[in-house]
Amino acid sequence: MPDQHAEGDPTEPRVTRLPSGVTVVSETIPSALSVATGVWIGTGARHERDAEAGRAHLLEHMLFRGTRSYTSAEVDQRFDALGGDLNAATSRDETAVVARVLADELPGAFPMLGEMVAAPLLRDDDLALERKIVLEEISMIDDDPEELVFELLPTAVFGEHALGRPVIGTPEVVAGTDGDTLRDFYAGRYRPGRIVVAAAGAVDHGRLCELASVAVPTDPGPDRPEDDNDPGVAPPTAPRVIFRRRDTEQVQVAIAGRGPGMGDDRRYTLRVLDTILGGTPSSRLFRAVREDRGLAYAVATFDDQHRGGGMAGVYLGTRAENLAEALTIVAEELARIAREPVDEDELTRAKQNARARLLLGLESTQARMHVLGRAVLHGLELRSPHDVAERIDAVTAEDVRALAADLYAPEGLAAAGVGPDEDAFRAALAPVAGHLPGA
Repeated sequence: MPDQHAEGDPTEPRVTRLPSGVTVVSETIPSALSVATGVWIGTGARHERDAEAGRAHLLEHMLFRGTRSYTSAEVDQRFDALGGDLNAATSRDETAVVARVLADELPGAFPMLGEMVAAPLLRDDDLALERKIVLEEISMIDDDPEELVFELLPTAVFGEHALGRPVIGTPEVVAGTDGDTLRDFYAGRYRPGRIVVAAAGAVDHGRLCELASVAVPTDPGPDRPEDDNDPGVAPPTAPRVIFRRRDTEQVQVAIAGRGPGMGDDRRYTLRVLDTILGGTPSSRLFRAVREDRGLAYAVATFDDQHRGGGMAGVYLGTRAENLAEALTIVAEELARIAREPVDEDELTRAKQNARARLLLGLESTQARMHVLGRAVLHGLELRSPHDVAERIDAVTAEDVRALAADLYAPEGLAAAGVGPDEDAFRAALAPVAGHLPGA
């Protein structure tokens, strides 16, 4: 078993590739009483073809429907009895099944977690029920304007590239996926070379490797090159505006440009830029739009980083009569931060905040496990919290200005909106990105 970081500091992350092809990574946190662990699979919405849109997410749901050794009820009951957490998620880049338990419960809990990935039953009668549940989830998103605007935005930014596709998929694909199709999808995607077992907390690396060797012994079967559907970097596309009419009191707005992707070193500058522009109660947009003028309750910046591309932008929700004024202010603030370097006091406060949020977040064993799992799955460098904090400290005012100029250039911005009047939305959007074609 090739083992990285086997010598030296015992709290340094250790990485081992098992004979099966599954990779195990762990980080020991001496003060922890619990272990956060997860099985990460390198298949998500970005790996699907149009005719498969939503199958990775549907398959994630099916993992909870029982394994060769445990019924669905037994899995739920055992984790309830342990007082632990069990969950799963599908993103554009991966699927993860994760849990947190007290350290001495890991030998009993991990085999269930591993079997959910390595030996799900995937029965036709369970699939019929799970399809109905996912279709209800799609309807729920469609009925929630704030969720819907973020479901629409990636398509406005990335166009027809897989990064623009909703993770949850389409009703047509979900409803039309039968058992044979889903089992074939599983066989092609849940392969040992695409699986990482991660853990952080009161964990022994050697014992975790033993558990993973038994619980995640996936049979790779013959090579299936047709399943390696990595679309690569999202090519340049013309940004656009997507609007959905809903009879709502507020208009939901999300505006974004192409941002740093996974592993891009500009993400440290982006942390600082986000803090200055819309990430805190003292940020520019929060003060200018909400506190000084009362034009919105919710206004914030956001970013998403994926393999092959990312996006960064601004979200707000406001009543129709306030929309034009609010977006004019947003346009002014985006132009200002791209034009004028921030002063040293504002930069120092932002770096202190970004560093503190990072380090406070990484006190969680779950957060540390997520960092490990994603980094190893996607071949990223494992950097210590101290190293990341130093990179944030090194960000300069010119770094912030240059990144803002790149992210928020009007010709690169896309937008999504949900509300009662598309014409009014487009008119209000003009100061920010009035050039955008529709969709």
